[in-house]
Amino acid sequence: MNKLFFTLLLLALTAYAQQERIAIINTLDDYDSISIADLTYLTDRLRETAVNVLPAERFGVMTTESIVAFLGSMENTVRVCKESSCLAELGRMVSADYVAQGRIGRFGENLTIKVELYNVKTGNLMGSFTGNFKDIYSALALIDEKSQDLFKKMLVEPKPIVVEKPEVAKIEPAPAKPEAEVPKVKEPMKTSFLVAIGLDLVGAGLIVAGYLKDKELKDTYDNYNVDWQERPDYDDAWSKVESTRNQRNVFYIVGGVILASGIAVHICF
Repeated sequence: MNKLFFTLLLLALTAYAQQERIAIINTLDDYDSISIADLTYLTDRLRETAVNVLPAERFGVMTTESIVAFLGSMENTVRVCKESSCLAELGRMVSADYVAQGRIGRFGENLTIKVELYNVKTGNLMGSFTGNFKDIYSALALIDEKSQDLFKKMLVEPKPIVVEKPEVAKIEPAPAKPEAEVPKVKEPMKTSFLVAIGLDLVGAGLIVAGYLKDKELKDTYDNYNVDWQERPDYDDAWSKVESTRNQRNVFYIVGGVILASGIAVHICF
């Protein structure tokens, strides 16, 4: 039973580690022509399109809360997004594999929108689209029309070619002459195996605790984000968000180290 649990947990962790993450950064307005609420809605529509286009088993779309957790606070997130001159570098700051962002500008009497998608590891621009619009509904229509094709470019990105080494034919040794079979004595369970199982269970438990803390982090952040301008306990609410995030990180890190130690004991002994 323990081996089955360990195997399932290892497969789940492997799948999570192989999942690539895309960060949809808040849409910017260079001329303050659109309200913050409308910019947030345009960002949410881009994020929703990415979730619908990209397969969940391969890609994970980062939430606003997870991006804020990397950058420290909502105020710092807004400041960094405005001041950053390189979108790929901003993606590295939030530990994403891909990053996309929309930007509102002006051309003549019309407003413009430009959405870019970057591969964070290479810094290469994978695709973009632009368009003119006169109102927020026209901008939303442009996103709905063109963003699906933009995110589909992530599905056809060429992967590095791995050249397999040719297998060398093995020469099987001549079968040994049969000898009288000696009855085997059942060996007692090794102490190293018990230690490895213990490490596996402790590490898995800490990782599960980290996952629960991650869910708690979202709740505390939502609580902090409700009418935060008028709340007298603003500092306490944000302190709770930071405390929960630190606890989550400790559980993940310590749990991962202990689980890796259990795997190492399994392999070595």
